Amino acid sequence: MATVVAVALAAGVGFSRAAFAAEPTAAAPAEAPTATAGKTTPQGLLAAADAAVDAGNLDLARDLYQRIVAEHPQAPEASEARRALKIIAARAPSAPTGVVAAPAAGATAASTAAGGGDGVVLRDEPYSLRTSERLRLTAWEKLDFGTTAFLYGLSIGFSYSLSLDNPSSGDALTPIAIGALAYTAGAVAFLNLANPDRGDLPLALAITSYIPTTTLLFADAAFDNPSSKRVAGASVVAGLVSIPIAVIAAKELDLDPGDTQLVRDAGFWGLVLGTTGTLAFGGSTTNFQGFTEYQSPTTRQVSVAGLVGLYGGLGLGLAGAHFSNVSLERVRVTTWGGYGGAIVGLLIGAASGGSTPDAYRGLSIGAILGLAVTFLTTGGLDGIPPEGGAAARPAAFRLTPTMQPVIGFNGQPHPALGLSGTLF
Repeated sequence: MATVVAVALAAGVGFSRAAFAAEPTAAAPAEAPTATAGKTTPQGLLAAADAAVDAGNLDLARDLYQRIVAEHPQAPEASEARRALKIIAARAPSAPTGVVAAPAAGATAASTAAGGGDGVVLRDEPYSLRTSERLRLTAWEKLDFGTTAFLYGLSIGFSYSLSLDNPSSGDALTPIAIGALAYTAGAVAFLNLANPDRGDLPLALAITSYIPTTTLLFADAAFDNPSSKRVAGASVVAGLVSIPIAVIAAKELDLDPGDTQLVRDAGFWGLVLGTTGTLAFGGSTTNFQGFTEYQSPTTRQVSVAGLVGLYGGLGLGLAGAHFSNVSLERVRVTTWGGYGGAIVGLLIGAASGGSTPDAYRGLSIGAILGLAVTFLTTGGLDGIPPEGGAAARPAAFRLTPTMQPVIGFNGQPHPALGLSGTLF
């Protein structure tokens, strides 16, 4: 057991280092400059770009200027690069590079796209004009993907352990550790070999999560007292089959990251609220000769509610993605708001009533309120930021102890310790 835990910890640390060490991916220009592969400093890139302009190679110069803006947005050379990109775009507005410079003040993002809305606009980092989303995969997103894959591996290993006949603790823990390690290794391989974009990660997680979940819920909904061994085995098989399906789907589909995250999270919250809502309001209380007995919902009722919630949520998510253009960041923050509301509601419900249904009622109501409030207050996360809107560092308010004159009760001034603030 100690060996398994040590291997799991080592793999987790290795994945974290790999995620943060991996260079963020972005949509590359049509032809990467090879002559300046060794020049990575802003000064060197700017000199190479100016030399390309002198030589009349505007395509190479454009690529180099874009690298300066994307990789060194706060460097002094970035301002010169942005200015040069505007000049190049004005002189050659139809250049088929697929990447355009940041528009001038007052111009719309779509009006600067070369040949349509599939270009890229630079706002300290690349944003897609087609989806209005960031293109880079951050280290946080990679770490989140790997952590989620680790948890999915745990669940698959746990399902397999349930299918064993009278397993000992060692027999049960070994497949759990193997599943977690295998899924984590697969996540690392997917990030490094498949070159996924930001929309591929929620798509892969949705497929690998909802296929085995559907198998489990369907078995419990379709049969009375199904064999736990068979249900666990079917969930394991479904989870393994979902992996190649997720890889192929991520490779073939080019989806909007925010829309994909919206559909995935809508299905998740539909599943959660369907099951917790049934546990909260689906039971019945009977009185018999002065005694009160609470009858909780059956496993079949909860499973049916979970299936309806899961696929109802996916349907609502598809409709929301069609009629809106929310960002991946806004959907993810909304989900965090749902988590917070669910925890607060669970605590309030458990404290006020003390019964299991009251706790589930608080959880359901708190999650709905957390989702609604967070979604309505985070609209600023959508869309491409305006040019120059991102400062080198956010404004902060600093408090400094000072001595200030105050008027006492006797009407006489005297010094007192106070605080003064500075916005910078």
